[in-house]
Amino acid sequence: MPKTLVVGATGFVGGYLVRELESACHCVVQANFPEFNLLDREQVEKTVQDASPDYVVNLAAVSSVGQSWKDPVLTVDVNVKGTLHLLDAVQKFAPKAKTLLIGSAEEYAPKASPLKETDALEASNPYGITKIAQENFAELYRKKFGMKIVCTRSFNHTGVGQLLNFALPSFCKQVADIQKSGKPGKIFVGNLTAVRDFSDVEDVTHVYRMLLESENEYPVYNVGSGKAYSMRELLQMIIDLANVPIEVVQDPEKMRPVDIPYLCADNSRIKKFWRGTDIRETIQKMFSAFLNA
Repeated sequence: MPKTLVVGATGFVGGYLVRELESACHCVVQANFPEFNLLDREQVEKTVQDASPDYVVNLAAVSSVGQSWKDPVLTVDVNVKGTLHLLDAVQKFAPKAKTLLIGSAEEYAPKASPLKETDALEASNPYGITKIAQENFAELYRKKFGMKIVCTRSFNHTGVGQLLNFALPSFCKQVADIQKSGKPGKIFVGNLTAVRDFSDVEDVTHVYRMLLESENEYPVYNVGSGKAYSMRELLQMIIDLANVPIEVVQDPEKMRPVDIPYLCADNSRIKKFWRGTDIRETIQKMFSAFLNA
């Protein structure tokens, strides 16, 4: 039975990943904030030493682009410095373990067609910049120490339980609340012209497990559906689930300083692991969860 240390296990993705790993008979050790702090080097070292893991997954991050603009210094501290603390600890106390580092599609330079792992990187926000730095350090540690590190560039993923500072859960909750009121209402949104590749979080965590358990031909993998919709289309899918009139209002507070127009994955490298849940099915589950809350 492999032992897997999951850092950030109580986060949105963490809960799904723990279930995915346990269903495949992993012994999961959870390291969670605030009891576990990536910025505390001694604590990180002790956790890795005590766990003595076969696999390590780092889900702990400032993962919201919007939040990264509000506090770029914290974003760099957690996403870069924290990752280095973890890599140093693994190198020191679990040198044979494989580490999975979660990156983002926000690393890429804009492109009007599906992105391949070989395409140019040119992040346009603090979050994306930290994830490029994470990848660069991963490559350095592979070469310097011979560590087994695989990186993802994960595209948007969503599901029941995601925080409301992300677009789709925010849309679903607002529409569900209007539906429950039984009266016409307004929904407040950001940029609806952006086109994004959204996946079901369970499809994504399945790929994470498979990347841990499989031999990796490449150091970096896109994790996404390969299908992209405009935010306007996704919003309409949600509004269509309600039966009361809903007015869409753009909220300047929800607009980003810089927004990439189009993000879609070329998912050729993970295609054999991809389950392919339709995003409409995921949206329906999220909407129902808010409706029944």
